Amino acid sequence: MNSSDSTGTPILVTGLSGNLGQHLAPHFKDHLRVGMDLFPPKVDHPRVEFHSLDLSTPEAPAVVEAVLRESGARQVVHLAFVLDPMRTGALSHPRQWEINVRGTAHLLEGVERVNRDQRLVEHFLYPSSVTSYGPHLPGPVREDHPQRPHTYTYALHKMETEQLCRARFPALNGCALTIVRGHIFLGPGVDNFIVTALRGRPNPRTALGRWLRRHQFRLPFLLPRGDLYGGLYQFMHIEDAARLLHWLCRHYQPGELRILNAQGRGEPVTGEQVARLAGVPLFRLPSYKLVGLLYRLFWWMGVSPVPPESFPYFAGSYVMNTERLEHLLGEEYPKIIRHTAEKALRSIADQESAGGG
Repeated sequence: MNSSDSTGTPILVTGLSGNLGQHLAPHFKDHLRVGMDLFPPKVDHPRVEFHSLDLSTPEAPAVVEAVLRESGARQVVHLAFVLDPMRTGALSHPRQWEINVRGTAHLLEGVERVNRDQRLVEHFLYPSSVTSYGPHLPGPVREDHPQRPHTYTYALHKMETEQLCRARFPALNGCALTIVRGHIFLGPGVDNFIVTALRGRPNPRTALGRWLRRHQFRLPFLLPRGDLYGGLYQFMHIEDAARLLHWLCRHYQPGELRILNAQGRGEPVTGEQVARLAGVPLFRLPSYKLVGLLYRLFWWMGVSPVPPESFPYFAGSYVMNTERLEHLLGEEYPKIIRHTAEKALRSIADQESAGGG
């Protein structure tokens, strides 16, 4: 695959202020980084042009078009998405849909407008999620495996926005589209309810949760009994994710649609390993329903940071086949995907020891 001749050209990044955006930004130090987000990014570099914009608003497509034309951005990296409702303040499902799905539609519409008469934007890169496949997978699934998410709003919206990207692809006038289905990101600076739960830390946003934190209470990792719920997880280090997105921005072909699975190298980790490496107790309970009931109860009490709708993913097992990505990267694969799932998970304990909890 030929590298695109895009060295130094401006790149528009939505969600530049988020966890992945902060890790991705240094890789584009030679580019003008045009950021779109609700909050300014903490990027100490002169070549950052920031636009405060809610992509869900009616005027967003016109604003995106104007920014793309004025900046001359040749690529769009779409990171803006609600993973942790409590952290972002988007608590209702309708508001999450507006930000996630309508925002993506408006961004695509802006690119369509810019490319209507002449292809100015050459590449649209969208990180999706392993959760879009669903919480109980039969084994390492390939990119053609059916997407069957349920209950978890984030996963449902990832599937819907993926479908939206593919549906609008023909109207992008030869703009390449890359969709990366990444596993759960862990590593320095990552702060969301998943990381909080893996550390066994109570909910920091409720009075009871804060009281339990002050008294050093640790929440256990709960799984049902039985081989069906052994749990297999293939976490991805956020620095690997940033390196991969940077590589993909340098290697694309006009008019090409690519869908890629991405996760940590090596073997997946089990539920037992998750608990041991994260330093939390593991409790095996008699039934799936009982574990789900406790997740709902702990959420309702303000003890747990885990929304009950995401429980199937904590109790499930999901691993992807990454042969397509490995073939694409070739000898560069181990240079880009450097961490195993276990090493990514160990970063949770390392941050806890360093006082990052």
